[in-house]
Amino acid sequence: MTLPIIWKRRLHNAGGHPASALLADTQGLGESTVKHCANRKIRSLQYIAACAILLSLRMTHADDTIERGSVIPIGQKSAEQVGTPITVETVSSGTSSRRTRKAALEVFPSNLMDAKSKAIAQDVFDNLSLYRRLPTIELEADRRCYEYFTNHPDVAVSIWRAMEISQVEMSKKSKTIYETDTRDGTKGTVRVLLNTPEHYVVTCHGEFKSPAIKKPIQAIAMMHLKPQFNQSGKVTHQLDMYVSFPSSAVEALARFISPVSNRIADRNFEEISLFVEMMSVAMARQPGWIEQLTTKLDGIKPADSDELLKLTAAIYVDAVKAERTVSQKTVELEEILPPIQTAALPE
Repeated sequence: MTLPIIWKRRLHNAGGHPASALLADTQGLGESTVKHCANRKIRSLQYIAACAILLSLRMTHADDTIERGSVIPIGQKSAEQVGTPITVETVSSGTSSRRTRKAALEVFPSNLMDAKSKAIAQDVFDNLSLYRRLPTIELEADRRCYEYFTNHPDVAVSIWRAMEISQVEMSKKSKTIYETDTRDGTKGTVRVLLNTPEHYVVTCHGEFKSPAIKKPIQAIAMMHLKPQFNQSGKVTHQLDMYVSFPSSAVEALARFISPVSNRIADRNFEEISLFVEMMSVAMARQPGWIEQLTTKLDGIKPADSDELLKLTAAIYVDAVKAERTVSQKTVELEEILPPIQTAALPE
């Protein structure tokens, strides 16, 4: 059994951007430049959300349009390669309703933050431009695997590069600070404001530069991730996203195209959920694949790579023991040794 090596998702048709006229009115740009900026703006918006919460921005830009494509059926591929479909369940759809936003603000964990983090969060709230609650999703994943990737987003991003999913770079500068670069003109700084078993809050200050625009496009996104774990190995998580734009013109455009960007954000959250579940399955069934994968990782600390291997070994051993216990077979050391992985990673 092997895991799918290439795991990619393209966007469905995002259509045209009638917001072009609005942007032209507010910034005095030519029509072709406006279309370029509108498309790149969607990329920037989703990137800011993606890089902070393991969000892999799956967007491609060519000839001033968003590529039309399809999604590789991960569930079908996983059934062929790991013996069980990798699927996630959408418990509730995404929404931007005022009622949901009000409820989200009421449970925001400001009381758990230090003074500096609380001030940063409050500044986003005071200058809020857009709000989105992404779909509530249930997935099957070992809690240790889930928490590893929320605590090491740079490792997840490095894995995406090794698997040729993305070229985004993320480097860890301190325990709570990461720097990101999408290699297309968008850079950002991710800051962890709160990290507890029940709440994970981060901000990402992103900036997009291009010769096509006079001034860099800036935005601050704050994400509040709320996972719930049960005894059966399932995780239900929910993400509230708050976005602030310093520019009123950019904010107007962002609001206009929000139906498109919201759909993309929702799909990206589903995709990341699939990624976490896939990695959990790999740790339990194909630790050899994980070991091969770590040899391809770059831009991460050796200690984090070692931790990934140790975690994989622990999850694999527990999975074998659990399987033997259910079948009432004696657990032998030889049967717990990781199988040899023959699949090759992309060169």
